[in-house]
Amino acid sequence: MLLWHLGVGAALVYVSLGRRRIDYRAVLLGAVLPDLVDGLVGLVWFEGGAGRWIAHSLLAVVAVAVVILVLTRGAARLALFGIAVGWLTHLVADGMWQAPETFLWPGFGSAFAEVPREPYSWALLRDPSSHLWTWAGELAGLAILAWFWVAFRLGHEDRAKLFAKDGALRA
Repeated sequence: MLLWHLGVGAALVYVSLGRRRIDYRAVLLGAVLPDLVDGLVGLVWFEGGAGRWIAHSLLAVVAVAVVILVLTRGAARLALFGIAVGWLTHLVADGMWQAPETFLWPGFGSAFAEVPREPYSWALLRDPSSHLWTWAGELAGLAILAWFWVAFRLGHEDRAKLFAKDGALRA
């Protein structure tokens, strides 16, 4: 669910941290990275299961945060740390505590949880009526993103360009 993770990630960060010096571009990137990483990892190493592997673990987000903290300084560190924050919002939006074998991997061994399954498949398009919660989540994410667009007037003047340049939400 792409829009779900983008919307929930932006909303959680905004509600908890507001507009402080946060690069929302990094937060949005981090909010979708776990699915991208596990999708690529799944093509090479894993087959079957829930489609949620290493990138959906707490270990992964901690490792990403540590790498960012060790390899960056100053403004770059502050901006890039948004990736770890967004990554964490992804785990919250997925309800990963329901799959402790994956969320706390490798704390319970090397196996990953089989459920809940990642909702991505061609079945979403072939039989959308059997995936109503997934589509409802996408609509909720779209609604949240639309609210951000309107609330921060990203369609006015050059505000979207400014956002693309520095990731800041302006009043």
